[in-house]
Order: sequence, then C-alpha cells, then structure tokens
Amino acid sequence: MKQFAGRILTVFSTLTILLTFANCEQRELCYDHSHNSLVSITFDWSLAPEARPSTMVVWFFPVDGGKGTRYELTHNGARSGTDFNTTVKVAPGSYRIVSHNGDTDNEERGHSFYDYEIFTAEDNILGPLNRPDRAPRPDDTDNQPIRSEASTLYACTYDGTVTVEPSAAQATEIVLTPREVTSVWDIRITGVANLSNGIEASAVVTGVAECWNPASGHPGGTEVIVPFPLHACAADCLRGSVVLFGDNAPHDVRHKLRVYTSYMYYYDFDITDQVHAAAGNRHVEIRVNGMDLPQTGDGMGTGVTDWEDAENEEIKM
Repeated sequence: MKQFAGRILTVFSTLTILLTFANCEQRELCYDHSHNSLVSITFDWSLAPEARPSTMVVWFFPVDGGKGTRYELTHNGARSGTDFNTTVKVAPGSYRIVSHNGDTDNEERGHSFYDYEIFTAEDNILGPLNRPDRAPRPDDTDNQPIRSEASTLYACTYDGTVTVEPSAAQATEIVLTPREVTSVWDIRITGVANLSNGIEASAVVTGVAECWNPASGHPGGTEVIVPFPLHACAADCLRGSVVLFGDNAPHDVRHKLRVYTSYMYYYDFDITDQVHAAAGNRHVEIRVNGMDLPQTGDGMGTGVTDWEDAENEEIKM
C-alpha cells in the first residue's frame, strides 16, 4: 500500500513539474509583440522626385540610447516605384527615426542613433582596372583607407521625436521626406595626348568623407581614398564619375585626383579649390587639363617595369 501511494506521489510530482514548465512556456508567449502599437509611415518624395528605390530601411532608435529596431519596407507595386505607405508594429516608447533606401551596395554600422553610419566596403587603388594593388598612393595619404564608391543614397532623419503610446486606438502617423545625400563628382580630363583605344585608365580622389552620419545630417568619419574607372570621351579626353558621401567639414583637407594608366604612368592634379568651391553641391563638376601619355602602342608600356610619375601641370579652375 505504501509502495502504491509512493507511485501516486511520484506521478503527481511529475505532473506538477510538467505543468510548471507548461506555464513558463505559456508566459513566454508575451514576447510575440501583440501588445505593440501601430505606426503608419508615409514617404514624401518631393525632395527627390527622381528616386526609384525598391526598398526603404526605417530605423526606430530609442531616445534613451537603447538598441534600435530596423524595418525594411518594399513598395506596394505602384508604377512610380516610390509608394511605401506602410504600417509597422513598434514597441511603446519614444524614438528618433532614420530612413534611407536599402537597395544599395552601401553598408550599415552602429545600433544607436548617434553611432549609426552608412559606409562602403574596402577597395584597392587599382580595383577599377581589376589589377593587384601595387600602384603608389598619392602623397600624404598613408593614413587614408581605400573605400569603394558609394551607391546613391536617399535618406532623412525625422525632425524631433516620435512617441508610440501603448495600445493606442489609432496608428501613430509619421511622414518621412528623403533627399539625395550622396554627391556625384563628374571628372573630365582634356588635352590627353597620345590617347589610344588600347589604353586603360582609372583614378582616385583623396580626402573625401568615409560615411554618412544621419544624426548630424552630414558626411562623417575619417578621410578616405575612393577609386573609380575612366573612359575615353573624345580623341583627347578621359571622363569618369564617382558617387561619394561628400567632403567633411571644415573643408581644410587637400584633395588630389590621381590618374593611373595601363602604361604604368600616373598623373596628379590638385582639385582642392574646385571641390571646396562646390561644397554642399550634390553634383560637382571637376575639370582638369593636360596629360602626355607615352607613345608605346597599345596595352602595357614596353620597357616599363615600375610605376613612373609623369610630369603634369596642376590646373586650378
């Protein structure tokens, strides 16, 4: 009889433990965020009517400095490609909000409002030529990392804070107004002597901003070098364009344009005055003149075993 009672007690204890775990598991269901409130997001494209993003990223950063929550939204199929009116579920609290297009090669880092940045991956000086990085850097740039060019970035930081109330009867409505925050530098080099079909060329610009900082609304990070390809646009002209985060303020850094050719000659131009005169412009035109290429035929320069500095004149436009 005692043995039977002991078995009953054991079964009862086992059931008690199982029910306890079941109750714990049931309590964990509160993390399904069903208590979150709705936020209705509308995008106003009046500042960037040319934009056609396929996705938009929206970050909700808690005002208290906690880790932000990231949403990536797709448009609703409108022909304009810019209709992202969307409702999302957000935990109650007060937030700073940052948004930008997500269909880019740009990268993101940081998890709070003040350390969040958009930047690009590492590159090498001769990346556009698909060659090993054995070319010399421009002078006084040893401390500048080499980064790939940016993808066009449409971004905005919501003015002020948004408070999401718990169990609100209606969705909290916000309007985000993205604008183009990257810059396009259009580079044109005229007076290029001995330009032939077989030559390949690329260039770098120095001293440009590493990233975009939504908290400040300005370019940020350290100064970097960005390579980009060049192509012939006339019998004596090379041209290229590069998308950048811009020029860090205060504008007291020198900017060089260095051109590399498949003849293993390089050419330097000081473009500082042109860059600083265009500070804040989204589309910048850089114009320089004068490059004497060696008369060595097509392809790699005959007899050239190392990179050589060709003489050129630094033009201030």
